[in-house]
Amino acid sequence: MKLPVITGLGRLSLSIALAGVLAAPALRAADAPASATAPAADAPKVETPSVSAPVTVTENARSYTLDNGIVKVTISKSTSNISSLIYKGMETMSNGGVWEQTPAAAASVGGLTDSITIDPSKNGGARAEVSIKGVTGGQVGLSPSAPGAPSGGIRMDLEIRYTLGRGESGVYTYGIFSHPASYPASSVGAESRFIIEMTRNFDWISVDKDRNMLECAPTDWGTGVVVHAKEQRIMDVGVYKNSVEHKYSYSGVQYKCPAYGWSSTKDHIGIWFINPTIEYLSGGASKQELDCHFGDNGNPPPIILDYWKGSHYGRNTVCNVAAGEEWTKVVGPIFVYVNALSNFKTPSQADLDTLAATAGNPTVPQAWTDNANALFADALAQAKKENTAWPYDWVNGVDYPHLNERGNVTGQLVLNDPLAPKGTSTNLPHLTVGLAYPDSGGGAGGGRGGFGAGGTTWVTDGKHYEFWNDGTEDGKFTITKVRPGNYTLHAFADGVLGEFAQANITVEAGKNIDLGKLVWQPVRWGTQLWDIGYPDRSSDKFFKGDGANYWLWGWNLRYALLYPNDLTYTVGKSDYHKDWFFEEVPHATADPSLFVNPEAKDPANQRFGWVRAYSLQDYPQTDTNGPWRLYGNGRATTWTIKFNMDKAAQGSAIFRVALAGADGGGGGGSAGGSVAVGVNGQGVGSLQPFGTNAIRYNTTGGVWQEVHLTFDASLLKAGENTLTITVPGGTLQSGLVYDYLRLELNEAYKPDGTPLTPPATPATVVIPASVTSPTAATNATPHSTPAS
Repeated sequence: MKLPVITGLGRLSLSIALAGVLAAPALRAADAPASATAPAADAPKVETPSVSAPVTVTENARSYTLDNGIVKVTISKSTSNISSLIYKGMETMSNGGVWEQTPAAAASVGGLTDSITIDPSKNGGARAEVSIKGVTGGQVGLSPSAPGAPSGGIRMDLEIRYTLGRGESGVYTYGIFSHPASYPASSVGAESRFIIEMTRNFDWISVDKDRNMLECAPTDWGTGVVVHAKEQRIMDVGVYKNSVEHKYSYSGVQYKCPAYGWSSTKDHIGIWFINPTIEYLSGGASKQELDCHFGDNGNPPPIILDYWKGSHYGRNTVCNVAAGEEWTKVVGPIFVYVNALSNFKTPSQADLDTLAATAGNPTVPQAWTDNANALFADALAQAKKENTAWPYDWVNGVDYPHLNERGNVTGQLVLNDPLAPKGTSTNLPHLTVGLAYPDSGGGAGGGRGGFGAGGTTWVTDGKHYEFWNDGTEDGKFTITKVRPGNYTLHAFADGVLGEFAQANITVEAGKNIDLGKLVWQPVRWGTQLWDIGYPDRSSDKFFKGDGANYWLWGWNLRYALLYPNDLTYTVGKSDYHKDWFFEEVPHATADPSLFVNPEAKDPANQRFGWVRAYSLQDYPQTDTNGPWRLYGNGRATTWTIKFNMDKAAQGSAIFRVALAGADGGGGGGSAGGSVAVGVNGQGVGSLQPFGTNAIRYNTTGGVWQEVHLTFDASLLKAGENTLTITVPGGTLQSGLVYDYLRLELNEAYKPDGTPLTPPATPATVVIPASVTSPTAATNATPHSTPAS
């Protein structure tokens, strides 16, 4: 049915009112590890490089070597890969640094060249840069074996550059992808990334404040029993024995992770990837991708990855170029930053004994934690410096506008939500505002809110540049350093269902645009009867959906331990923080002894050590289902929401569900086919979310979507009502990851859109005065519980 949509985007007024260059708000960063008190005298301290030697470039027939006395980097002329990165005399690489797409294949048509693009002998040793460039003439495809590569490889040209400056503790790299108009149609592979593989001395992983921890030994993971897929392995030895190491546990939202990497508890050094901007990354401010993990062999190296275009957690981001189209994209510069401690803590023998005694669910020495936190905090501080310095003035000769060639956009979003419950705040916490290439093709479609269904939106775009910044709670925003072009303005904020969009924003070089006040009137189809949680594109406000828990493997198994009788939620009485689980999955029916470690003290809740281990003799690693076949399926799960109405209703009821992720039985498609909804014992239809691999890949950050269902409001009666949500039986890797739920009532229209004359006085939900209602409190101040 089609109900009249109550919405509005406000009028756009353009005026050029700002003078000078606006200060750049920093990228939203993962919370840095910090202490509330002044550091102690023995606190770990990060070394400040004092070397100011001039940068040099040396070369032979096979490679270039850049050296500034702090780092020494060697680059292969034939592959464009880093073969060595030496820091303080120590080799940090096991298998070097690799771009997924390389220019190497251009050699077959005589198109592979190398050159020094910044000669330090001509600038007093201030900076050096080298280039490996492949020009294919459209005759040969590059990197045909890359994951998801088009048949025959990408029909483009590709140049890879590496840059090192005086006193810099790391090396920059960037790639220039080019498609001349004379080349045939092409696309870039599903997985396009820069990767480094380090020595196995790096044993502490840092993605954000919650994934900042001692890792297992590489062989613990490498020799583990595969469960469900090669990326998930049960370890039966080491500090995390009886746990599953899942390499996708260390994925992050790229906008919120400007620095991430590994450090060494032995050598007290860290290696980090720093993106000074997400300008060149795909999918905008909500895109999640892999950050760090181990390789797949028996003794794998630690890996850091920078996906500029990825296919995980939803639809593959799109980068298709037509025949006759001239296109180029500069990816980077990415900074590979290296740091070290000049003063570090050493664990006592008692600390090490405790670690050994608690293997499985380990107590990690505080000295190691403090050392790692100091290195990570320094990397995050360096990321802010890089963001300030971007765009780098030393990038020349490619399509990379410098600061004076870019523009800035400012304005203020004003929330106008006339159908919101009385007392609802108009603040916009965690406001995120961006400029993206205009949508193409099918647009959002299907009620999925920004999730492309046949077209390209900002969440699926990998071809163009996007620019995002945080706004303030009063709606003010500034988007800085934007390349000239025509864009659509997008915004989302905690507590507001959906997003704001305003098309036709034209940015000109060297100009500042003031958009003034933009009215944001969110879509509502009727008055709000009740809601559960608040929208923030994450499940973090629900039970076990917080940052300390959601990424731990196995909540789809442990759901049956936590909720043996499934879940019932009473509006006005239940507390969504404690009483609404973050993901609804099939209810495991296997005997828990098949998957629970019998020695675990609290298998339903403890972080590690709760999983039963099996042997490689029983389940060799070629068996990619492993013991999952014993316990990886379940029956249908029905959750029940109870609420009281003051009287019977008429017209249309609209059940709106925002999802942080969803999964189908095969890892794609709808979540198990459909999710049935019932009202007072009568089926009223189903929700049809699109699969995003959020459960399979162990996260809450799959592509966000909203799905909704309209039903006849006459099914609602005076007194107690029930609404049920049923995820079908099947693999435990299927189901829903919740963000927010709301029931709206429009008593002016029937579900088929026929108006009712005269409309009735709206029915309301009855909440007893004696009950402290989390939902009512949320209605009054829907943003009072901030996202983590």
